[in-house]
Amino acid sequence: MAPLGMLGKGEVGEIVNLRPGRHHAGAACEHGHRHHAYGRENGKRLAEMGFSVGQTIEIIENSPGMPLLVRVHDSRVAIGRGVAMRIMVRRIAS
Repeated sequence: MAPLGMLGKGEVGEIVNLRPGRHHAGAACEHGHRHHAYGRENGKRLAEMGFSVGQTIEIIENSPGMPLLVRVHDSRVAIGRGVAMRIMVRRIAS
């Protein structure tokens, strides 16, 4: 199992987990500020784009310092590197 952001161009993986980000639902950060809930808001957004446990995903482009370009279902989607590092996948041999 590895974060999606660690897969290289052309690699395929199966999503096994979508980990929440640093700020959890309603939690205050070290400065006392409240942030939106990654688990609900971004998790819902990822689901709307087709990212869900069990879904197959292919890396189209993974260049340093750039968003990842992936194929999920029949769509090409660009996602930020931080989000990609929270999507855990199991590599599938091609």
